Amino acid sequence: MAFGQQASLPAPDAIFFNGKIITVNSAFSTLQAFAVQGDRIVAAGSNAEVQALAGPRTQRIDLGGHAVIPGLMDNHNHQYNAALMLLRGVNLVGVPSVAEMLNRIRQAVATAKPGQIVYTTGGWSEPELPEKRGPTRQELDQVSPDHPVMVFRTRGTAYLNTPALKAAGVSRETPFLAGNPIAKDATGEPTGVINGPSTVLAIADKIVPQPSEEEKKELILKMQQQQHAVGLTSIRELELSPDIMRLYWSLWREGKLTMRVSMGLDVLPGEADQMEEILSRWGVGPGFGDHWLRLDCVGEFGVDGIPNSSYLREPYAGRPGDNGQPRITPEKFGAAMRTMNRYGWRPSIHTSGDKALDLVLDGFEAADRQTSIRDKRWIVEHIPMAHPDQMERLARMKVLVSAQAQPYGGVEGMIRAWGRERADHAVPMRELLDHGLIVSTGSDWPTNTNNMFVNMGFYVTRKTREGGQSGAAQKISRQEALRVATINNAYMTYEEKVKGSIEPGKLADFLILSQDILTVPEDQIRSILPLATYVGGRKVFAAANGGF
Repeated sequence: MAFGQQASLPAPDAIFFNGKIITVNSAFSTLQAFAVQGDRIVAAGSNAEVQALAGPRTQRIDLGGHAVIPGLMDNHNHQYNAALMLLRGVNLVGVPSVAEMLNRIRQAVATAKPGQIVYTTGGWSEPELPEKRGPTRQELDQVSPDHPVMVFRTRGTAYLNTPALKAAGVSRETPFLAGNPIAKDATGEPTGVINGPSTVLAIADKIVPQPSEEEKKELILKMQQQQHAVGLTSIRELELSPDIMRLYWSLWREGKLTMRVSMGLDVLPGEADQMEEILSRWGVGPGFGDHWLRLDCVGEFGVDGIPNSSYLREPYAGRPGDNGQPRITPEKFGAAMRTMNRYGWRPSIHTSGDKALDLVLDGFEAADRQTSIRDKRWIVEHIPMAHPDQMERLARMKVLVSAQAQPYGGVEGMIRAWGRERADHAVPMRELLDHGLIVSTGSDWPTNTNNMFVNMGFYVTRKTREGGQSGAAQKISRQEALRVATINNAYMTYEEKVKGSIEPGKLADFLILSQDILTVPEDQIRSILPLATYVGGRKVFAAANGGF
């Protein structure tokens, strides 16, 4: 049969009918039904065609007209770090104010043992608080003069009191830590505000108690369930050490993974001189593994930060002569890229400023001259700043773009750092796609929301969390947004032939939606919810009272 299942094959395990099946195939077809056998889709077509395949033991699921889309994928996720940051410590998820934050910390301090650190979850954001800021060192000292306190916001920002700074070894004599500058007040004392993922994690590793191996695995399992609830079925998880990769390998062996994970090896810019030594230890490379767990890249390998530590062609807004600095010299970066190319590893490069992208492109082109990278799917991460000349260079080398919707919740910070014009051009999706680049989307979770409906809503409307609009000229269509979140993400992990669309032979990863993403008012795209999430034909999430 043209729609997939051959009449001689066994009846499917389940058929899903009477729906709007948005396949995201090459024609972007919309069908009524599909069938699942084991972990694969075996047929898709009309109600009559698919229902004719049912046998006596086939489960029949009436979709009741609901839309179904392929499982959503996140191109830039930090699931393990999110679990550490959101599932342990004083709960600040959704905290309404700094005052309430301090109250919760005060209560935890009251029951803490002498000298015991008090640390919090993230899950809150300064722009959503009435104070429009995080807690000061002085405020934290008032509620905890003796106990170290570390308040996480994201993996890239934390707030410390004076005892915590002392425990971390941070003082007025500490200019940098783990590649990032230490913020100081007018007197030269550390403010207690820590920026940069590598610095936050270095301090956390030093002063926050680490969970046991089994506790770490349980945290991962809990976090994958949270991610299924927003419709994620696959992630690229970057910045993983071999120790954390082994945790995933253990969960894979135990058959407990329900999230498909493509793992990026953590190598810091300061380790560029050791690239050959690091990669020579690996007898395998990107693409090795199966469709549950595989190696992805070296990444994210950061050449600058975002937005206040970006490396820019033109100076920061209101800061004449300050263009920022790269975290690695062009010579060392180029040498590292040539080494990766020689060993068959692809890089995934964290890039924020446009001058940083120039540096990256120069390094990629140097590697390309050595041995072509055009079919190796090298990746640039974030690139909120990209100009037409740079897009042309990316396209010539067939570099993939891993974009995230940072302006949705962070445009005000971009405006302060870069000025309105550059902020409005941030994440130029329309231009990237028009240059023929393969672009995917993700979150940088837990720095930004891991809800891809929020991302897709932003790309279609360019409306931010605060209700304004940023870069209206960069809008894309709903169909383009859905491709960016599904099939293009599958291409990022070399899996476009096995997932990313609802087609016979592909993995049965799909969502049943609360609303139709193709017809709901644009402003409501970000409010769409999964009623059910399936991975490999298995239901891994069902909304309460969702009917599925």
